[in-house]
Amino acid sequence: MSSAEKRIKRQEWRKMCKKRRRKLIRQKAAQARDRLEQDLQREREADPAYRKFLSETEQLEEIAAGREALERALRNAQWLEEEHKAQQRFEKARQQVEAKEREQREQRDRIRKEFEERERKIDQARAERRRQQEEMVRMVRERHTKLQEFVATGIDDYLPELQAIHSSRMDAADCKFFVKTGTCRHGLRCSGNHPTPGLSKIILIPNFFNHPALDRSVHLEYGNDGRLEFDEEDLRNSFTDFFRDIVDEFEQFGKIRQLLVCRNGGPHLRGNVYIDYDNVRNAAAAYLRMNGRFYAKKQLHVEFRSPIVWPAAVCGQFELKRCQKGPGCNFLHIFRNPDHRYQYDHFQESRSMRKEASIVLATPLVQKSWDEITSINVQSARNALNCRWSESPEPEGKDPANSGNLSTRERMRDAEGGTKRRRKRSRSRSRGKRNSRSRSRSRSRSSGYHKDRRYSSSRSDRRSEDKRITKGERKNRSRSPSSARTRHTRHPKKSRRKNRSRSRNP
Repeated sequence: MSSAEKRIKRQEWRKMCKKRRRKLIRQKAAQARDRLEQDLQREREADPAYRKFLSETEQLEEIAAGREALERALRNAQWLEEEHKAQQRFEKARQQVEAKEREQREQRDRIRKEFEERERKIDQARAERRRQQEEMVRMVRERHTKLQEFVATGIDDYLPELQAIHSSRMDAADCKFFVKTGTCRHGLRCSGNHPTPGLSKIILIPNFFNHPALDRSVHLEYGNDGRLEFDEEDLRNSFTDFFRDIVDEFEQFGKIRQLLVCRNGGPHLRGNVYIDYDNVRNAAAAYLRMNGRFYAKKQLHVEFRSPIVWPAAVCGQFELKRCQKGPGCNFLHIFRNPDHRYQYDHFQESRSMRKEASIVLATPLVQKSWDEITSINVQSARNALNCRWSESPEPEGKDPANSGNLSTRERMRDAEGGTKRRRKRSRSRSRGKRNSRSRSRSRSRSSGYHKDRRYSSSRSDRRSEDKRITKGERKNRSRSPSSARTRHTRHPKKSRRKNRSRSRNP
């Protein structure tokens, strides 16, 4: 072994020796300390005060242990009580959760059943709708076949079936506007019933005529300015071309009694074309040929309509150019047909309608005997009819108690005389009003009101009205004694003044 290794071993040995020596020293010190403590402990134990202290300490420890045990028991009891309450709360929460889950499960089951029931009803409704559609298609095909057979042969075996009325709402009252004009602005949403015949003399083609001047919708970019580019002349020229296009086409199916085209702005009346044929067969032929046909890239939809009373459907105020509702009116504003073809005279139609109504009212009298016709009740009915043209709603005939002794010819003569007297009385009243206006004008001139421009303009208007009186009316006015009386009567105050002046100056 080298000297370096020997030196290292010696150092380790010295370190170990020192460590052992220190350990022995510590052990001897510890043993001395233990002996000292044991001596002290023997001395304490031998001391009676220390033994008393130990006994008291043991008693205090026992008391503390007992108190700690009591506190531990109390805490345990409190914990058990709180645990019991917590268990109750947990049980209650668990029951609530279970009830909620049960309710959710029942709700899911109910929703599932409702969904299944709804799906079943939807399937049934879909199947029913499909069945109804198939039935409707079958009925439409049968009706189309019967209609073709009726048009081709003219056999009217199926005519009552074809003319059956179809109602939109069976339990509702008829819509007044639909009955009058054949259209309604509410459409299928209307609360009234829309009775539509399966076959009729009148056919309707909705929105057949189209022109930008009739469109009342508001454009997103231009607003209402789009109609300003078209005036009445452009609209009239377009309608003339349209009318000449369709009239020859529809005249091929038969004689036309009336052909009206609407110029209303409402979407339910705009451009509607009403064609009234002379018989049902011609209308059916036009329906079969024109329904589904295209005109100006627009497919036509032809419908039948119940007989329309044209004076009740056409707006009379528009015919007089006084309709205040304008294009939004729900009555028909019709174009005047060009070339004097199928011209509609509203007032002539109204007079003929009133005449037909009077004939209808008088026709039941023919079914009675001559004694019943000449009875008092019939005479009162005639007076009630004449009452429409009088000033009062009550008839102005003779007393029925005294009319029983007269003959039939005298009663008729008295009735005619009564109507003539009423007409003369109404004329005399109108002339009296006219003469009173002329007297008021003369008084206003004498008092100096002619300087005011307003009164002069009103007098000029009245003069123009007086100038429009025909010669025949002037002759009749000059002949009637009532007008002469009204013309030559004097003011009572003026006549008294003249009489007084004459009495003073004879």
